[in-house]
Amino acid sequence: MELELWHIWLLLAVGLFVIEAFISTFVSACFGIASLATGIVSYFDFSIPVQLLVFIGCSALSFLIIKPYIKKHSISNKYQPDNDYKNLIGKETIVMEEINERKNMGKIVLSGSIWKAKSQFGEIISKDSFVKVLDIDYSVIIVKTI
Repeated sequence: MELELWHIWLLLAVGLFVIEAFISTFVSACFGIASLATGIVSYFDFSIPVQLLVFIGCSALSFLIIKPYIKKHSISNKYQPDNDYKNLIGKETIVMEEINERKNMGKIVLSGSIWKAKSQFGEIISKDSFVKVLDIDYSVIIVKTI
Protein backbone atom coordinates (compact mmCIF):
# COMPACT_ATOMS: atom_id res chain seq x y z
CA MET A 1 0.00 0.00 0.00
CA GLU A 2 1.31 3.39 -0.95
CA LEU A 3 1.05 6.35 1.41
CA GLU A 4 -0.91 9.24 0.00
CA LEU A 5 -0.80 12.80 1.26
CA TRP A 6 -4.06 12.48 3.20
CA HIS A 7 -2.59 9.49 5.06
CA ILE A 8 0.31 11.67 6.18
CA TRP A 9 -2.04 14.42 7.39
CA LEU A 10 -4.08 11.91 9.38
CA LEU A 11 -0.96 10.27 10.86
CA LEU A 12 0.26 13.73 11.84
CA ALA A 13 -3.11 14.41 13.51
CA VAL A 14 -2.95 11.15 15.47
CA GLY A 15 0.64 11.85 16.51
CA LEU A 16 -0.28 15.34 17.71
CA PHE A 17 -3.22 14.01 19.72
CA VAL A 18 -0.93 11.43 21.35
CA ILE A 19 1.56 14.17 22.21
CA GLU A 20 -1.31 16.21 23.67
CA ALA A 21 -2.18 13.33 25.98
CA PHE A 22 1.28 13.60 27.52
CA ILE A 23 1.90 17.36 27.67
CA SER A 24 -1.58 18.89 27.96
CA THR A 25 -0.75 22.37 26.70
CA PHE A 26 -3.59 22.29 24.13
CA VAL A 27 -1.18 23.56 21.47
CA SER A 28 -0.67 20.18 19.85
CA ALA A 29 -4.43 19.52 20.08
CA CYS A 30 -5.11 22.67 18.06
CA PHE A 31 -2.59 21.59 15.43
CA GLY A 32 -4.05 18.07 15.55
CA ILE A 33 -7.52 19.39 14.75
CA ALA A 34 -6.08 21.41 11.87
CA SER A 35 -4.22 18.33 10.58
CA LEU A 36 -7.41 16.28 10.75
CA ALA A 37 -9.35 18.89 8.77
CA THR A 38 -6.51 19.15 6.24
CA GLY A 39 -6.44 15.36 5.87
CA ILE A 40 -10.14 15.39 5.00
CA VAL A 41 -9.56 18.17 2.44
CA SER A 42 -6.58 16.26 1.03
CA TYR A 43 -8.69 13.11 0.64
CA PHE A 44 -10.87 14.99 -1.84
CA ASP A 45 -7.78 15.86 -3.94
CA PHE A 46 -7.54 19.59 -3.30
CA SER A 47 -4.25 21.19 -4.26
CA ILE A 48 -1.38 21.59 -1.80
CA PRO A 49 -1.78 25.40 -1.51
CA VAL A 50 -5.43 24.88 -0.57
CA GLN A 51 -4.40 22.25 1.98
CA LEU A 52 -1.88 24.63 3.51
CA LEU A 53 -4.51 27.39 3.71
CA VAL A 54 -6.92 24.97 5.41
CA PHE A 55 -4.20 23.95 7.87
CA ILE A 56 -3.30 27.55 8.71
CA GLY A 57 -6.94 28.62 8.93
CA CYS A 58 -7.99 25.71 11.12
CA SER A 59 -4.95 26.19 13.36
CA ALA A 60 -5.84 29.85 13.84
CA LEU A 61 -9.52 29.00 14.51
CA SER A 62 -8.53 26.32 16.98
CA PHE A 63 -6.31 28.72 18.89
CA LEU A 64 -8.94 31.45 18.87
CA ILE A 65 -11.92 29.27 19.82
CA ILE A 66 -10.89 26.03 21.50
CA LYS A 67 -7.88 27.02 23.58
CA PRO A 68 -9.60 29.95 25.39
CA TYR A 69 -12.66 27.75 26.03
CA ILE A 70 -10.55 24.99 27.56
CA LYS A 71 -8.50 27.44 29.64
CA LYS A 72 -11.69 29.05 30.96
CA HIS A 73 -13.17 25.71 32.02
CA SER A 74 -10.00 24.07 33.29
CA ILE A 75 -9.83 22.83 36.87
CA SER A 76 -6.67 24.79 37.66
CA ASN A 77 -8.54 28.07 37.16
CA LYS A 78 -11.25 27.10 39.63
CA TYR A 79 -8.87 26.60 42.57
CA GLN A 80 -7.54 29.80 44.02
CA PRO A 81 -5.64 29.56 47.29
CA ASP A 82 -6.77 31.85 50.08
CA ASN A 83 -4.07 34.52 50.41
CA ASP A 84 -5.85 36.62 53.04
CA TYR A 85 -4.27 35.11 56.13
CA LYS A 86 -6.94 36.45 58.47
CA ASN A 87 -9.44 34.17 56.72
CA LEU A 88 -7.36 31.13 57.69
CA ILE A 89 -7.97 31.64 61.41
CA GLY A 90 -10.66 29.27 62.63
CA LYS A 91 -10.22 26.76 59.79
CA GLU A 92 -9.73 23.09 60.49
CA THR A 93 -6.98 21.08 58.87
CA ILE A 94 -4.83 17.97 59.22
CA VAL A 95 -1.30 17.59 60.60
CA MET A 96 1.11 16.20 58.01
CA GLU A 97 4.20 16.14 60.28
CA GLU A 98 4.11 15.66 64.05
CA ILE A 99 3.99 18.99 65.86
CA ASN A 100 6.73 18.97 68.49
CA GLU A 101 8.28 22.28 69.51
CA ARG A 102 11.19 20.64 71.36
CA LYS A 103 12.33 19.01 68.13
CA ASN A 104 11.38 22.09 66.10
CA MET A 105 9.01 20.00 64.02
CA GLY A 106 5.49 20.41 62.80
CA LYS A 107 3.74 20.98 59.49
CA ILE A 108 0.14 21.27 58.39
CA VAL A 109 -1.58 21.62 55.04
CA LEU A 110 -3.83 24.64 54.88
CA SER A 111 -5.49 26.26 51.87
CA GLY A 112 -3.31 24.30 49.46
CA SER A 113 -0.02 25.27 51.12
CA ILE A 114 2.30 23.60 53.61
CA TRP A 115 2.79 25.64 56.78
CA LYS A 116 5.07 25.29 59.77
CA ALA A 117 2.91 24.79 62.84
CA LYS A 118 3.16 25.06 66.63
CA SER A 119 0.68 23.91 69.20
CA GLN A 120 -1.10 26.37 71.48
CA PHE A 121 0.48 25.26 74.75
CA GLY A 122 3.53 23.40 73.42
CA GLU A 123 1.92 19.96 73.51
CA ILE A 124 2.86 17.27 71.00
CA ILE A 125 0.26 16.68 68.28
CA SER A 126 0.64 13.50 66.26
CA LYS A 127 0.59 13.20 62.50
CA ASP A 128 -2.87 12.85 60.85
CA SER A 129 -4.58 14.60 63.78
CA PHE A 130 -7.17 17.24 63.09
CA VAL A 131 -6.41 20.73 64.37
CA LYS A 132 -7.98 24.16 64.37
CA VAL A 133 -6.06 27.31 63.43
CA LEU A 134 -5.94 29.79 66.31
CA ASP A 135 -3.48 32.41 65.12
CA ILE A 136 -0.75 33.16 62.60
CA ASP A 137 2.61 34.37 63.84
CA TYR A 138 4.52 35.46 60.73
CA SER A 139 4.83 32.19 58.79
CA VAL A 140 4.00 29.87 61.70
CA ILE A 141 0.45 28.69 62.35
CA ILE A 142 -0.65 28.29 65.98
CA VAL A 143 -3.07 25.35 66.31
CA LYS A 144 -4.96 23.30 68.86
CA THR A 145 -6.32 19.78 68.60
CA ILE A 146 -9.97 19.33 67.87
